[in-house]
Amino acid sequence: MQGDDMNETSRGGPRWWRRVRHLLEGLAKGKRGLAGVATASFLETTIIPIPVEIIVAPLMAVSQKRGLKIATATLIGSVLGAVMLYFLSLWVFDDVVNPFLDWTQGHEEFDQLKQRFHEGGFWLVFIISVTPAPMQLAALAAGATDYSFWMFFTAIFLSRAIRYYGLFAIVHLLGVGYVRYFAGKKQKKWQNSA
Repeated sequence: MQGDDMNETSRGGPRWWRRVRHLLEGLAKGKRGLAGVATASFLETTIIPIPVEIIVAPLMAVSQKRGLKIATATLIGSVLGAVMLYFLSLWVFDDVVNPFLDWTQGHEEFDQLKQRFHEGGFWLVFIISVTPAPMQLAALAAGATDYSFWMFFTAIFLSRAIRYYGLFAIVHLLGVGYVRYFAGKKQKKWQNSA
């Protein structure tokens, strides 16, 4: 039966792809889908270091009309997660980090780190956030060093906007061929090979 699933070529491609496509389209079309994307992005930024692009790129591909909304929901979730980490680190610094620095006699090293962060913190946060590196560290370091919130926010917002809207552009430009292929536009090729 699984072979039938893989070889079936009725309108829309193989049955397994139609199921996946239907699920993704449902997520992308509903308001809950956008909230789900934002939540996944928030969780990826805060506690689950699995790239949200794995979820977002296929959603953008199957629903290109809503691709910008999906990119925006992803951006909002990510920025909110980063802001939460920043303030969490800022607020618990005295209770958690200071006693640790006292115990390890690491205040001098931390002051040096703080100085380096203040000199190049914007670019540090920006580069970490635009790449697949776990940006939790940048958010926590920014809060712990009392780095300017607005510089942190600007770096996070710009870098994540480039990342997610750039992903949308790539999916929009290159993903169209894949969507057409799996939507059954090349159905004759599948029928000939079956």
